[in-house]
Amino acid sequence: MNLGPRLFCFWTGAEIMSPARLSALESLLKTDLKVIFIDDKNLSSWVLDHAPLHRAYEYLSSVHKADYLRCYFMHYYGGAYCDIKFIQDSWLIAYEDLFHSKSFINGYREINFLQTAKGRGFIKDLWLSLNFFRVIGNGAFICKSNTIFTKQWISNVHEILDKKYELLKLHPARDSRDFYHKNLYAGSRSFYPLRWAQICGEVLHPLCLKHSNKIIKTLPTPNFNLDYL
Repeated sequence: MNLGPRLFCFWTGAEIMSPARLSALESLLKTDLKVIFIDDKNLSSWVLDHAPLHRAYEYLSSVHKADYLRCYFMHYYGGAYCDIKFIQDSWLIAYEDLFHSKSFINGYREINFLQTAKGRGFIKDLWLSLNFFRVIGNGAFICKSNTIFTKQWISNVHEILDKKYELLKLHPARDSRDFYHKNLYAGSRSFYPLRWAQICGEVLHPLCLKHSNKIIKTLPTPNFNLDYL
């Protein structure tokens, strides 16, 4: 299902947005796409009856909930996604670039080998790093719905959550940015079972490499250098 030139963004925690983040949210209007802001108040109206959220969703950190939702929405709805970061350019041309092509997804070129997701083992991580120029960043993209790309994306994420479900019930996220073995405020190490990029970059980057002939990179890069906290 293609909703046309629309951009989804997510805020899944109870935290109040910082002034910088609120300004970044307003800046998304510069994309010239219809911005759809999803939070806990309206999420249920977008969840499809035939495709409920994974049962592990309630145990995820806010960051991982947003990681999950970008996958869910891109598969079932398509359109654009962006982290709540500053935007300075229109995305309309990039949107048309994708939907006038046979490609699956349009994004911004990953900056360097340091930005590729790590955690799948030395050889796989090294190969991905050496091929960083063939993948796109995780923070913004425009995607066609219900393609082999999105099917593999959501299937891989669900497979990880299936395996981690019992551990997630035992060790749900204790803060919005929790991840495996994070040092928490009390000085203890977290046993929350997901690595930082495990259901986002660790899935998306290898898929981009696998389908690199169906990836385009004409999306303007959001500003990731500001302090949004």
